[in-house]
This record gives sequence, C-alpha cells and structure tokens, in this order.
Amino acid sequence: MKYFVRALNKTETDLDLGSFGRMGVFRRNDISEELLGSYKRNYGTNFDAFFPFSLKGKDLALYSPDYTATRIMELPSCKDPGGEEPHEMGFCPVDYFVPTFIDIESTHETNNESFPPISVTVERVNNPSKERIEPSSGKYSYVNGNTGQECEVIIMSRPVSPLTYYPFGFVSGCIWADDSSWKVQYLDLSRADEGVLMRDDRFGYIELQEDVRLKDAIDMSDYGFDWGESISKNIRINIVQHFNLENGQVINPLD
Repeated sequence: MKYFVRALNKTETDLDLGSFGRMGVFRRNDISEELLGSYKRNYGTNFDAFFPFSLKGKDLALYSPDYTATRIMELPSCKDPGGEEPHEMGFCPVDYFVPTFIDIESTHETNNESFPPISVTVERVNNPSKERIEPSSGKYSYVNGNTGQECEVIIMSRPVSPLTYYPFGFVSGCIWADDSSWKVQYLDLSRADEGVLMRDDRFGYIELQEDVRLKDAIDMSDYGFDWGESISKNIRINIVQHFNLENGQVINPLD
C-alpha cells in the first residue's frame, strides 16, 4: 500500500529502551512522498511494527506507539480510534501481516473435441502478486493422446473482484523478557474500522524462524479454496520446532 513510516528524529535516550522519538507517517505516489502526521514511539527501534490495510472502505494501519501494545491508525488522518492499552505484560509487536485475496476469472477456449469449446472458472487467489492482479492471456498447443487431434488452448484471466484484505491478521513479537525469539498470535480485525481489535494465542506458543518476515512465514494457499471443504480453513505457518535427538520427542520450549 502507499503508506509507510520513517523515523523523523531521536529525542530521548533510555538505558534499557535506547534512543527514540517521533515516527513520521508518509503517503507515497509515483513521483513524491507526503508527510501526513507523526507519533511518538517509546522504543529504540520500530522493527516492522506498522502495517497499512483497508477494511469496509477505510484505510487503516496497525501500529505500536507503545512497545507493549498494538493500536489502530486511521489514514490519511493519522487519528487513533482505539486498540490495546499499554501493559507491562503486553505482547510487544515487531511485525504485522494482514492477508489479501482477489477472485480471478479464467476463460479457456479450445478446439479439442473432447472438451467444451469454452469454459469459465473463478478461483480465489490469496496474497496475489502484482502480475496476478493484471489481466493476462496465453496460448499453448498439444496433441490429444487419444484422438491424435492437434489442439490449441487460449487462456484469458482477469480479476473480477478488487484486492481485498481479510478481516483478520497476525502479529509477531514477544512478552517482555521472552525476546529470544518471536512468537505468532492472531488478530481479529473485523471491527478495526471502529477502533476495536482482539488478539489471542490460538496457535499456542510457536516461534518464528530467525530473520523471517511474518508475511513470508504464513502460507494461505489453501484458505478459502472451497468453503465446502474443511481444508479451506487451513493455513500453514513456518515455525521452529525443537526435538530430543535421542528419542525424537518434541520439546516444549516452556518446559
């Protein structure tokens, strides 16, 4: 999305938290960038704790002015309608991810007498690349192994829905003093436009691989593929797993 943050200055220094100051909120277009507002961040680094998204026609962002809490920002106004309150045992965010989807219509035209001349399908594509969002077409030829017919297929694809953010997301981070690795929790964003978010640890205590961004650790390939199938509720998260090499047992990092 077109919004991002960048440190404007360093105004204070704390023995534990380091230097911190104001984060500028910018909007970028093709040729320039515009400073929309700013907020104070009370930690020495912002990590990747700013993520813009859209919900119900509103541009919003997840952000963390206090390092122990996640809050919501309205864009482009930079107003704060709500979110978590700072807490000494709060979940300290370092990265966010709100997945997206788009519905793609594909039209297949063929002279293969074994198939209908024209068929149309619609599939959901999660977190589509820029290339998938654009209309495309292609053609290929082959020989029907049963009839010997030389066949040609023309495939035309186009989006039939706007790029849409799911009403949920993910946050990685840690509880204070448990910062040897980043854990992953779930965010309910269905009321984010009202300034309300809910976080929970439904995945349990899971650890991300080191130096892996949250967006790269979460695989949404199966999600929403066919709501009649249970697999459509599944996601995959690339995490670190600990084992006892002698007996193969999984080690609980909390033990």
